[in-house]
Amino acid sequence: MGREYQVGAGLALLALAAQSALAQHDTTLSGAGFTGLSVTPTAQLLRRGTMGLAYESQVAGAPSAGRYGTSGHNFVAGFGVLPNLEISGRMAANTLNTNCYAEPCGIRDLSFNFKAGTPLDKAHRWNAAVGATDLGGAATFFRSYYGVLTYTATDARNLDLSVGYARRSGAVVPSRAATPLDGPFASAAYRPLPWLQGQLEYVDGSSFAGGRIHAPAEWLPTGWAAHLGVNMRMSGNAHTARSWISVGLTVPLYKVSNERPAPRPAIAPGALAAPVASRSAAQEFSAAGLAESPPIGVYAPSLAQAMPADPDEAGRITDDQMKKLAAALAAKGFEDIAIGRLPDGAVAIRVNNATYNVNSVDGLGVALGVVARQLAGARAPYRLVLTQRQVAIVGARGQTDCLARWIELETPGCAAVRLSAPGTAAVDASLDGAAWVVQGGAPSWATTRLVLQPVLRSTLGTEYGVFDYSAGLRATLQQPLWRGAYAEVSHVSPISESQDFRVGGVFGNSRLVDSTDRALVHQVARVPVELLFGKRNQGAATRWGANAFTAHLAAGRFDSNYRGVYGELRWEPGEGRNRFGIEGGRFDRTTAYDRNLPAESRALLASYRYAYTPTRTYFEATAGQFMYSDVGIKLGIKQWFHDVAVSLYVRRSKFEWEPRARSYAGIEISIPLTPRKDMSPTHHIQVTGTPRWSYGVETVIRESANRVDTSQGVVPGGAVLDRTFNSDRAGLSYLEENLPRVRSAAGR
Repeated sequence: MGREYQVGAGLALLALAAQSALAQHDTTLSGAGFTGLSVTPTAQLLRRGTMGLAYESQVAGAPSAGRYGTSGHNFVAGFGVLPNLEISGRMAANTLNTNCYAEPCGIRDLSFNFKAGTPLDKAHRWNAAVGATDLGGAATFFRSYYGVLTYTATDARNLDLSVGYARRSGAVVPSRAATPLDGPFASAAYRPLPWLQGQLEYVDGSSFAGGRIHAPAEWLPTGWAAHLGVNMRMSGNAHTARSWISVGLTVPLYKVSNERPAPRPAIAPGALAAPVASRSAAQEFSAAGLAESPPIGVYAPSLAQAMPADPDEAGRITDDQMKKLAAALAAKGFEDIAIGRLPDGAVAIRVNNATYNVNSVDGLGVALGVVARQLAGARAPYRLVLTQRQVAIVGARGQTDCLARWIELETPGCAAVRLSAPGTAAVDASLDGAAWVVQGGAPSWATTRLVLQPVLRSTLGTEYGVFDYSAGLRATLQQPLWRGAYAEVSHVSPISESQDFRVGGVFGNSRLVDSTDRALVHQVARVPVELLFGKRNQGAATRWGANAFTAHLAAGRFDSNYRGVYGELRWEPGEGRNRFGIEGGRFDRTTAYDRNLPAESRALLASYRYAYTPTRTYFEATAGQFMYSDVGIKLGIKQWFHDVAVSLYVRRSKFEWEPRARSYAGIEISIPLTPRKDMSPTHHIQVTGTPRWSYGVETVIRESANRVDTSQGVVPGGAVLDRTFNSDRAGLSYLEENLPRVRSAAGR
């Protein structure tokens, strides 16, 4: 019977190959942790900038001789992090909440997977990939290494044929789990209709058939994809169930252009005379979340008529116009507004951003849009400095009429905006000598901030359960004081928790408790290193990035257990590709909440980050003594997708009293949980969400037991400089790469 099934499967493959069809669907994750079909991979990858989620109603490869067999659940989450790389995490579990120490629970395995691939021809019909499943962790039940070649037939791309070879790690033992992916394998997937797919697979002496129904695009948000699958084992061993269902969802983290970005022109730092952005690139950004304003077109076409008859009158801005500009900026949510005249006749504008917190680029664009609407007709030169916590992070200069033309027409043919950042110019000094007409407009000290953000502590894939959690809400009151200074008090309110996080539970000591756990005073200030060069050598000071040193000092209670003093120093010279940092502090324990924590903590860490701008990929390294006095190093890679970041890292550290160091690997996703424009600070209170909320999962490497350990590799929680500098995205290279977004926001 098995041979008949195999012959039938082969004939079906040939029949599929002979047919013509319609359109190829986007690749989706399978329950095995890779893009492909039910048990075998294909060479296609998750598109860069997408997140894939998958579920299967079985644990493929679970021991046939076990109590549960293949019954259970399979959860997968993956990311297309680079054009040639996808990564995923897989949670395979026979049971969800059974305590493995009290009774048999079957397989419960958290694993990491990756696949790297590339097209072999320009038409992308031939693709090749290599990958691995179940890397890391204390136990490796489903490890396999594989290579695969996929051919996509016909111009309609409706048929995929794949062949490959896999090698299973470890011998097959009936009482032990083993992935079904081993030896030669082949598959075919055919889509006769846009919403229907059939598939056949063969691997390790077993054959499988299945089908998928894809949700119509109009049922889902733009760029999303979803499917429901039914799978059946037609012949072979019992590595899988006879039949099972699968569900998949693909979510874009941001809209990725299919076109390669045009190479950047060779220009001097900050000397972008006329920003040019392709129309297709500008359309990558929506106006969602930004308040609407009259279109620039109301102003730009009338520029010719607005030209003064007397050339000497050109560029002169009245005091009344400056006051109206200040009012318009305040209406958009800006603070600490100062507007005046510079000795060379340019309009000086300085505003603080506390409203466009997801990305300061939006704040820059909105401010430029206000300047264009208010001053375009005067054809005046302008200089604008945008600050965060009253620290200058970006400067812009140009002509107001050209600025309006750029926003409306995209190619003004004149100097619309020239950007500068502290690493390339003395941004603060660009407004020196201004005679201020408006100063201190919409002062930040008059507004108290209330920041609301979810708090989640969790464990994943332990012997006590697949997922245990303690969830709550953090409310933080922040009161701006003087320039660069503010005080904050934070309170955590528990909302929900699983059984194991309750009092007396195995994770009870790590639960969220109702407490005011943070009370700090902060001071952020630029360090004037350029003074060491002297007034005659300011050109050299700028070349060396002397204007790009920023310091932060905080004192008070940092969490429920520690109070102390914390400081950090940041240097980001040049265009922002390199960033250096030092942070450290001295902390004393104030409670006996967790007696395992040291009574005194001394932390000192050095860090470096390199930004590869073509793909917005950050390479990060941190080394030194962490919060709880363990010494070690952390290496990571962070991939940005507009305002979403996915990070991979490895960390190794050692406590003085332990015989050896421990190593961990993890993945983290960071997303904004607030609109692109927060509530304007116009009523002495501003309620916002959090621009960066992160959730990560990590696993121990090369350990006999996957310990739940939250005391190793902890970074002090007082840092604010990365947030001040737009979540470490304030270099000139980043700003220039995001000119389409600046222009899009300016149109609002």
